[in-house]
Amino acid sequence: MSGRTRLALAALLLLAVLAALLLVVYAGNACATDLVDAPCPDAGAHRGMVVALLALTAWLLVVPFAFLAEFAMRRRIVFRGMWGRALRRGFLVGVAVAALAGLKLGGALSVPTSLFVVIMVVLLEWFAVRRFDLP
Repeated sequence: MSGRTRLALAALLLLAVLAALLLVVYAGNACATDLVDAPCPDAGAHRGMVVALLALTAWLLVVPFAFLAEFAMRRRIVFRGMWGRALRRGFLVGVAVAALAGLKLGGALSVPTSLFVVIMVVLLEWFAVRRFDLP
């Protein structure tokens, strides 16, 4: 593994930590005065922003670990396309997290719907491996 790859992995992990901190700070300060008498006027926008930051954090956290897992499986050799697969897997995890969080906020999350979302993400990755990745 080259120094450039190590630097990219460290940068992605630091960006994930930064996104997580930003998520915690934003969620803690979005509507500090949400009382019964004075509800938060932009609660929907704040919830959407929290879901987006959560999906971004999940994406940034999964990409380096997906790359390292593939790097370990391929006998510690960096092949062409490994970054693309890691980015795709991180993106799919981010989409799944956003979908599950959106369903939870909408009150439509149940065990069957969450299993459906997870199965759809797994099937998308399976089809992407079959279609886009060379043997």
